[in-house]
Amino acid sequence: MINGEETLFLSMEMDGVLVWMTGRILGIRTRILRIVMAAIIGVVPTLWILASENLYAPPWGLVVVWPALILYVALSPMKSRRRWITAYGVFVGGTIAVGGLGLLFLTGPARLIPGVADFYWLTVALPTVIVVLTLLLPHLKQFHAITLGSLGDLRLFLDGRALTVHALWDSGNQARDPVLRRPVIIIETRALIEWVPTEVLTWVVNVTEGKLVAPPQAWQSRLGVLDFHSLGGFGKLPILAVDRVDAFKGGVHYRLVPVMVGFSAVPMTADGAYEALVNPACIAKRRDSHKEGVGA
Repeated sequence: MINGEETLFLSMEMDGVLVWMTGRILGIRTRILRIVMAAIIGVVPTLWILASENLYAPPWGLVVVWPALILYVALSPMKSRRRWITAYGVFVGGTIAVGGLGLLFLTGPARLIPGVADFYWLTVALPTVIVVLTLLLPHLKQFHAITLGSLGDLRLFLDGRALTVHALWDSGNQARDPVLRRPVIIIETRALIEWVPTEVLTWVVNVTEGKLVAPPQAWQSRLGVLDFHSLGGFGKLPILAVDRVDAFKGGVHYRLVPVMVGFSAVPMTADGAYEALVNPACIAKRRDSHKEGVGA
């Protein structure tokens, strides 16, 4: 159990952590002073409850409006109504989630380790978990948004030439270059015919047909062969190190790590919905959220 003073401290700390979490998720840099001011305002309903010794003392209208006041103090100005609604939803949802997580702490770890007071579980362990999860959340959101069975476009660059292909972000593609361990993007050869140099294309065709031929001298350091195994069988996949690959999905631009392109003689789909399979490990970071047109 925790007393009244500890309850006030916990309320203020959780409001501060939740404000920081909301700003972090929305990409808003929050100042410590404003977080402290918002946390002080946030403790008022708790004071009301403790003073009246009645959990339902604050009017419901005040309970609904108060989070908006806390967010206004900490995060304003925000230009769009949509941002305010999103911030309010994140804050209130986070409050509910933190309540459930705190209850989980008190009924789980706190009972397994009885020597640690409930106050420390709620004021040390709980905020630590929230902060760690918040720091990880943008990376997990970015990773899942672009990799879980979703379609997008790839913009490939090689020796001054660019090409755009439709791609499926496929978590089943875990292929990597055996030497440099770079992730491999598998693309239909027919989509690359006019993009790669003729001597490289000739070598690719030979390797695909099972012929052991040396790579062109000028491209020797950028070409390789990957042994692959799939449901359709096994074989050798010609691979090429490209200069750069950018990804576009849902109006968002992603930068990819250095990758290899694998040449597939077999079409990806019968209807041509996409021409490439992307290894999720290709994702480096999100660059911007502006809608960008990409042409072939």
